[in-house]
Amino acid sequence: MKNFLFKRISFGLLAVLPVVLAFITVVEKIWGREIALEGFYHSWWFASLWGILAASGLTYLIVKKRYRQKAAFLLHLSLIVILIGAFITFLTAERGYLHLRQGKPATTYTAEDEMTQKPLPFEIKLVLFEMEYNKETGQPTNYRSFLRINGDVCMVAMNRIYTKDHFRLYQLSYDSDEMGTILLVYRDPWGIGVTYAGYILLALSLLWVLWMKISWKGILVLLVPTLAVWFYISQIQPMTPILRTPMLALHVSVILVAYVLLLLTAVFSAIGLASFPKRLRMYEWNNTILYPALALLVIGIFIGAVWANISWGRYWGWDSKETWALITMLVYAIPLHKESLPMFADPKKFHWYCLIAFLTVLMTFLGVSFLLSGMHSYMS
Repeated sequence: MKNFLFKRISFGLLAVLPVVLAFITVVEKIWGREIALEGFYHSWWFASLWGILAASGLTYLIVKKRYRQKAAFLLHLSLIVILIGAFITFLTAERGYLHLRQGKPATTYTAEDEMTQKPLPFEIKLVLFEMEYNKETGQPTNYRSFLRINGDVCMVAMNRIYTKDHFRLYQLSYDSDEMGTILLVYRDPWGIGVTYAGYILLALSLLWVLWMKISWKGILVLLVPTLAVWFYISQIQPMTPILRTPMLALHVSVILVAYVLLLLTAVFSAIGLASFPKRLRMYEWNNTILYPALALLVIGIFIGAVWANISWGRYWGWDSKETWALITMLVYAIPLHKESLPMFADPKKFHWYCLIAFLTVLMTFLGVSFLLSGMHSYMS
């Protein structure tokens, strides 16, 4: 009875969350980002959904003795650790802004609510602000601040942070006369460590699961197209300073290969549904492909989260593209739980699910860019 209860809660929430997330992105498009953040993403009930999912999922794994399947158990545990880290950050992290003019020292920064001044444990002064421009277009390609902190000179630039006494300084913007800089001030002494521990555990457990499902040869074969795509992309010279980082090619290449593999699952599912003799073979192929496809998608999402933390001082901003990538991850994670959800042992039902699930990939890859708002949107 307990098994059934925890199973129902866990997989019920796993099915409900993508619907809730999709609804919120529509709310954001219609009523604005502030409504989406305050009424949904930053609400107590939304955090409670994730907390209940984590608690019920862990309890179900323990009750069903899934810890005997060490790789899968560690994978699920890593996701819970990441959620715990995010919750600690939500409760304890401090964010604010620091506007410096050249030669003028500061010992306080403005809190994110823009209502209070908070003290810094050091004195900071802008020594020099430096810009780089594209010779052909004249557009900024990079900018950096040289700072003096308690007598030591350091540099903060786009995608390059400076850390001191648990305070992290990020290059955010600058004054039009290039004599001043605006820095993001971020302090998260506990959440970052827990979250990064979860990322490391996630990477190790994903490799372990892939080794069990497709072997090391399969992993090496998977690296070939990923490296090839990483090389159509690393040659691009982006104009925007935020994109001038190796993280761009790594993030995009992994995600693109994941989408191609998910496209294959949709194609094989269509073939399996159209041809009864090929249904079982397509089912076996999809069961093999779905593991590396989802693994690459997860890796790509968390590479993006690390990049966001390096650039903006936060792992996740609930941008529509991020949210729909998460929806896609959740949707494709469901059919991998065949032991708990026997319906996916039926090739026909599995194929129908994979075919419909591909709509989330289309929405993430194309729909968000043209229909919704956010940093990744072309219509915002």
